[in-house]
Amino acid sequence: MSIPQAIFEMPATWTGMVQIRGCTSDENGVEESVDCEAEFFGVYAQTAEGLHMWVEDCDTRDQANDLAKYLKSTI
Repeated sequence: MSIPQAIFEMPATWTGMVQIRGCTSDENGVEESVDCEAEFFGVYAQTAEGLHMWVEDCDTRDQANDLAKYLKSTI
């Protein structure tokens, strides 16, 4: 029997909660998209300390939702 291996490295204090944020990028870096349409969607894992650590970027919100579901199924 094989032991499943993590595809994504999760924070050691991950609470099992994730956050999806729509993002845009420009010459100044990446920003959360507030008043515009997102170019991509960042998936973040919440830690016990209340921080949100980046896990992965997805092209669409559906992909980000699928990733979040997958991550939650691994705990």
